[in-house]
Amino acid sequence: MEISLEPKDAVDWSYRGEGAVNLVLAYTGSSPSFLGKMMRIQKISNDGKEVNGNTSGNGLTSHEKVIWGECKELVSCQNKEIVEFLFVKHVMRPLLGHKHVNPGIRLLVAKEFLESVENIVTSQRPSWRADAASVDTNRSSVLLMDDLTLFAHGRVENKPCLSVEIKPKCGFLPSSSFIAEENFIKKSVTRFEMHQVLKLQDNEISEISEYDPLDLFSGSKDRIHKAIRALYATPQNNFRVFLNGSLVFGGLGGGTCKTTSKVEQDFEHILKDIIKTKDGPRAKHFIELVAETVYTSGVLDHLLDVQKLDKYNIEGAVHVYYDLINQPCKVCKELEKSRTSSTSQFSSMHSIPMAEKVNVLKEFLISVTAKDCSVMISFRSTNDVISRSSSHSSLHLESAKQEFDYKVHFIDLDMRPLKKMEVYYELDKKIMNTYLEMMKKKESLGERKRPQRQCF
Repeated sequence: MEISLEPKDAVDWSYRGEGAVNLVLAYTGSSPSFLGKMMRIQKISNDGKEVNGNTSGNGLTSHEKVIWGECKELVSCQNKEIVEFLFVKHVMRPLLGHKHVNPGIRLLVAKEFLESVENIVTSQRPSWRADAASVDTNRSSVLLMDDLTLFAHGRVENKPCLSVEIKPKCGFLPSSSFIAEENFIKKSVTRFEMHQVLKLQDNEISEISEYDPLDLFSGSKDRIHKAIRALYATPQNNFRVFLNGSLVFGGLGGGTCKTTSKVEQDFEHILKDIIKTKDGPRAKHFIELVAETVYTSGVLDHLLDVQKLDKYNIEGAVHVYYDLINQPCKVCKELEKSRTSSTSQFSSMHSIPMAEKVNVLKEFLISVTAKDCSVMISFRSTNDVISRSSSHSSLHLESAKQEFDYKVHFIDLDMRPLKKMEVYYELDKKIMNTYLEMMKKKESLGERKRPQRQCF
């Protein structure tokens, strides 16, 4: 796209939210070129390092080029921003389905535009996000994408659009033989549940969620319904709702502790233009609508298949990482020093051919992206004004006696830097140690229940 954004254009973009790597802005101006669009801007940590752990601004590192060698366009690219776009286009889109992934387009921007954006959005961001990272004003481009919280793009539509953003997290239990004996609980307790304990301890959340990713990915209507109810009750950063592009439920950037009666009351009022029935609380019909769509679309089946590319767990994959970068295995050295676990079981990982090691790392990094992405589901009622469109899927919500068009997309499909393998391993250890310590404390008190749920 030849259009380049200048400082004066910054006022037409409003803060939508952010993740660990990017800020997301929505267009609020009147230019036909940008109606129905949003942009993703990369962040830089306030200590001067890129927030995704990759300090190279010139595309892939030499070791990453080995991993992604099959994608020539990706490997030859010398621009980090374009690399991210090409990764989504050439790696994630074929795996998750072209219909459900929009890679976007690169849009040139002036440095002064990014500086203006930083000045405008800082006060709108959660303080802990703003303290940690800022807009990377040294970027020459941003990613322009369809605003998936809207149904129509490039034109204004009178019909209200309700969009739900779900961060499903990992939908399976690992079974890798490389999981240490002391960590076998991984095979029966989800990563999400264990991570909740660490987040509560670190004050990242104030209440442990009842949400179980295994329910959402189960393929069972009842269990999917249970999962959506749990996400609705405790959204955290896993569940948000937008009406015509504006956030109406859930938190910006940081997440929300608990759905209070006041929040429910406000949301009930918002739903009146979407769900027309007066038969019971509209939120109940809303939850059913989302659950039925997840079940009917089958889109999470594709996501689960990609997540399961992680066959060895981080406890196995980290070993071949050190072989690829040609360094002594720090994990084996650590295990030998602690004598808590034998390193002999990992000799098979270190002895496989290099081509196989590369594939293990490639599939692991792809799976990490799939475990941390989000699903955006957009709805519009079709029982008046707008006739059902053959370009979108449709659903009949029996409880409300309404027809809905819907569309489903995957978002936040960022490439994970290879050097974060060590970070993933250390985080895994921290999650496991915190959870096991909590279990020991409970056993010493004679308890057998999950951690106490509390909201400060």
